[in-house]
Amino acid sequence: MIRVDSQPLYDALCPEWKLAPVPEPEERLSIVPLSSPVVAPGEPVTFGVSFLRHGKPVSGIGLKCKMEREFHEPVEFPLPTRSYPVEVTTDLERPGFVRLEARYGELSAAGGGAVAPFEIAGLPDVPGFDEFWQRQLALLRSVPMKVLKMEEIAPVLPEYADRVRCFDLRIACAGAKPVSAILAMPRNAAPRSCPGYAFFHGAGVRSAFQPLTWAAHGLIALNVNAHGIENNQPPEYYQELEKGELADYARRPVLEGEASPFRDMFLRVLRALEFLRSLPEWDGENLAVHGGSQGGLQSLAATAFDPAVTVGLFNAPAGCDQLGVLVGRAASWPGAVSFHPVSPEANRCAALFDGVSLARRSRAKAYFTVGFSDPAAVPSSVYAAFNAYGGAEKEIMDFPDCGHAGAVFWAGEAELLRELKRE
Repeated sequence: MIRVDSQPLYDALCPEWKLAPVPEPEERLSIVPLSSPVVAPGEPVTFGVSFLRHGKPVSGIGLKCKMEREFHEPVEFPLPTRSYPVEVTTDLERPGFVRLEARYGELSAAGGGAVAPFEIAGLPDVPGFDEFWQRQLALLRSVPMKVLKMEEIAPVLPEYADRVRCFDLRIACAGAKPVSAILAMPRNAAPRSCPGYAFFHGAGVRSAFQPLTWAAHGLIALNVNAHGIENNQPPEYYQELEKGELADYARRPVLEGEASPFRDMFLRVLRALEFLRSLPEWDGENLAVHGGSQGGLQSLAATAFDPAVTVGLFNAPAGCDQLGVLVGRAASWPGAVSFHPVSPEANRCAALFDGVSLARRSRAKAYFTVGFSDPAAVPSSVYAAFNAYGGAEKEIMDFPDCGHAGAVFWAGEAELLRELKRE
């Protein structure tokens, strides 16, 4: 696997993302591993902590630090900086992760270390998992796949106009909302000539975007927004939804699985793939799914329930091993499982949408990424999903120096194009 996580490389691979350049700050905190980032139980994990001004360590700055070790209570402590990295050492007696965070005013930094990550086992499936999903898939089949809208739109980057066609889509689906997506495909593509690619969104409320580079590589590319909402609306439209109808959607406690927003979200994933496979230009053989964080969880739903998927790219997938918090592991986003107070009904419903259970039912070739200091898709949960993944071919890329963003925005273009025979 090839690591792609720097601004120039992102811009070259996916210019439609329009990532804003981030200038180097005058002052920042730094936490770097001084030991191996992966150790055995009981072995030391050591970090070097610095306050940097114009890139040089500064002494005498009082930092507030917090050490989080799975299965243990977090410990907070002060740390004065030196003109060299200050060592902070810990360990863990069984497979899991440790995370060190440092703060000074508005500045913060974090580092993580892995302890025997390939031995992390997710909790068993919640009882009734398969029966629940058999009912939901039957419901989806009962709603005919009907294209409600397929409006051609101009590529946002004019240089793609002679190579790529784009369409704003809405497709009928079971549940409260239709599929809402943007389709991009090679102009004048011949029947059965294009591999399929679908990208699913992380948490938040936003429009689908145009997957231009993927279409320019010869793929039928579908970018699916998570909520079945309209695309290409003014920013105020999405802001109002995020404050109102979709406010804190992922953490709302539900006592019936059918009431979870993830039920409808996963059904839209499967309907989107059904639509893609219905296009005459699809080659009938190659189908990739890709997403980060919540999008990684949706991609796991795709590989679990659609056997036509041939490869999945799961960038720091969220929502995995959600019950792990009950045995002392760090809670993964959305943190819907409650330990204090315990809510058995709500906990059971959250586990119906768990990434580890989805991974167990997946068979497509898989690529995972994981950030060792990720506080959202916590690394133990990602490794639990990776270790449980049912496909024979799977790889995971560690990002020991990254939190959530670094692992989520791995592009995976080289791996994807190789798998789809579009190198």
